[in-house]
Amino acid sequence: MRVIIDFSLRDPAENLALEEAILWSYGADRVPPTLRIWRNPRCVVIGRGQNPEDEADLEFCRRYRIPVVRRPSGGGAVYHHPGNLNFSLFLPLDGPWQDVRRAHELVGELLAVALEERLGLRAEVGEGSLFVGGLKVSGMAQYRCRGLLYHGTLLLWDDRVPMKQVLLALRPGYSPSGVPSRPSPTGSLSEILSREVSLEEGVRLLLSAFKSLGRYGKEELSLREWALAWSLLPEYRSP
Repeated sequence: MRVIIDFSLRDPAENLALEEAILWSYGADRVPPTLRIWRNPRCVVIGRGQNPEDEADLEFCRRYRIPVVRRPSGGGAVYHHPGNLNFSLFLPLDGPWQDVRRAHELVGELLAVALEERLGLRAEVGEGSLFVGGLKVSGMAQYRCRGLLYHGTLLLWDDRVPMKQVLLALRPGYSPSGVPSRPSPTGSLSEILSREVSLEEGVRLLLSAFKSLGRYGKEELSLREWALAWSLLPEYRSP
């Protein structure tokens, strides 16, 4: 399995365009199954069936230069920031990965085992979520197009900007016209453990979680993937 570790806090739209570019390259048999570990700067990432004005405080986002972008997968709105470590798996649509629910279960179980082995935390798996002590530490979604893009977050530490300042689903009167977000109480691993969980620890945890999916080989994105991502970029700059 190709492993790409990329901590550049680049334009969130570019990061999402890269997700689609890798998936298309994988679906065309140009690249092997891939694990990408990456971060975004502050931004709101909404699901495919959501409307930005329903999910984000757009005035607050404009004032503090927090972009709002749309990912290709479904689900609810997420607040990204540098303490939120993202992972993306690009896998074949066969075997257990054919079924949406089973894919959620498998990835959740792999992450739960890694959390217990590396940090001593007992985690409960929900559909597309992972909870420690009733607090959500990871949210996940998937997109299927000639291959499976399964991506999610791992909350290492909290941001200085509280999520309720940004996400409307956390406020009274939330009534979206599109797919609703279903927020849960969240907690960072640093908060739960009462110590700083570093970026390196988060990466090692993710690598440990997904090692059973294939032998790792660290590589870089191809020029073809970058070119495709740049061609897709305008679509992601206008949610």
